[in-house]
Amino acid sequence: MSAISEELRTEQFVMSLRGVVPYVYEQAWQSVLDGTPLPRTALHRGPDGLLRRTLRPEARFRLQIVDWRATRAEVQDTRLAERLAGESAAGLPLDRAPLMCATLIRRSDRDWTFAWRYARALMDRRAGLRILEEAAEAYAVLLRGGIPRGAAVAALPGAALPGLARPGAAQPGPASAGPVPPGPASPGATSPGPVAPGGPLPRVRPRGPVAR
Repeated sequence: MSAISEELRTEQFVMSLRGVVPYVYEQAWQSVLDGTPLPRTALHRGPDGLLRRTLRPEARFRLQIVDWRATRAEVQDTRLAERLAGESAAGLPLDRAPLMCATLIRRSDRDWTFAWRYARALMDRRAGLRILEEAAEAYAVLLRGGIPRGAAVAALPGAALPGLARPGAAQPGPASAGPVPPGPASPGATSPGPVAPGGPLPRVRPRGPVAR
């Protein structure tokens, strides 16, 4: 598989939120991801042809927050569809961390859209859904004034993170955290999503890469 096609292998989730507190929501995601190597992971191809993980200590998850309230709803929908398709088609450079990006879009005074995507070589859909659930739980704790316990995956070593596929015979190089080939492609069916406080999440729509 070429480097270009690997970069196009992204997993994308889109959620509708209601009444969310944006900066608390960002803090919830950071509390989940900062305790794991996921935001600091970059990938490069070794001499053996396998993708290997390298940790970038300075990398950190950031949530982009944008306000579309000045735009009509039907224009928002078109704009969102074009944005998601463009992001999927562009992919994510595997040698840069974090191998994920997230945007929280304000659609009205109470309605928001959250879009999160990550490289499939980083983790599979099952792991992504688990992170979504952890973030929803952390958000609920923060709204109550508590301290999130952090992601369950934080207690696991980097090589054992759920959804990270690894080859059986390869050994990590001296400057890498371990070889990680791209995970299997996921089907396009809609997956059930977590319920966050502040309102229901009517849908979680996983989106695969857009073929060109």
